[in-house]
Amino acid sequence: MTAPSRGPRLRRALTAYTLIAPAMLATTVFLLVPMALSAYWSLTRYNGITPPTWVGLHNYVALFHDPRFLQALRNTVVFVLLGMTIGPGLGLCAALLLNERVKGRAFYRTAIFLPVTTSLVVVAIVWKMLLNDQGIVNAVLSFFGLHGHAWLADTKTALFAVVIVSVWQGLGFEAVVFLAALQSVPQALYDSARVDGAGSWRRFLHVTLPALRPTMLFVFVIGIIGSFQVFDQVFVMTQGGPVGSTDTVVYYLIDRFQALQLGRASAVAYILLLILATLSAIQFRLFEERTP
Repeated sequence: MTAPSRGPRLRRALTAYTLIAPAMLATTVFLLVPMALSAYWSLTRYNGITPPTWVGLHNYVALFHDPRFLQALRNTVVFVLLGMTIGPGLGLCAALLLNERVKGRAFYRTAIFLPVTTSLVVVAIVWKMLLNDQGIVNAVLSFFGLHGHAWLADTKTALFAVVIVSVWQGLGFEAVVFLAALQSVPQALYDSARVDGAGSWRRFLHVTLPALRPTMLFVFVIGIIGSFQVFDQVFVMTQGGPVGSTDTVVYYLIDRFQALQLGRASAVAYILLLILATLSAIQFRLFEERTP
């Protein structure tokens, strides 16, 4: 047999490269080039006006001697731990309930997903009004004879209030993802487990959870990445206060950019990138080890 002509293959390859060229160009211009510039800036002292001065790893070392950055990092870790403990758990419970044949199921599914379609800024403004000293939450507490609380002005409750708002806003996304995964589990598996004498709890442990493992990986990876990047809620509700109790890594990063400390801000961005890449790799590794 004769070898196929190179002309048609070359034309097909040229067509393919022509189609992907706009996406590759946009990725290079708007992602790769800024990442390279930011990596260089993180090793310099740069204010965006005067030429950058090379300082090596000084920005990275200085960050871990900066009390405000360390507090922002601690607050972010607490935010992630609370959010990724409460959020997926409630999302899974909601999905299990919505998967049952109950009257008005479509309405409940729509209602629980509605906050996801709402802007984070709008959600934060609404909850800031609700949690205000004269807001509805304190009014309801007063109606039942309980004392109100300055939820966003107390260092002990401000961060938890922001977590609750974030969990409420993202609950619908997690519930819908888990619900889609639940509906893809073959009914035959539940029937077999029921024939073997497994009760509801054992069916959940040995059928539902193993089937949801890939979905859990997705939810946790996406959730952790999003939680480490929290900014809107903090900016609208607390401005990082009171006394830095809700300051987060991204809020600190934006503040350094506004202060024209571009080298310091770029170093924060790459520390955040390293944290997210490490956590994602660990989660993928754990998932691979537990997958038969």
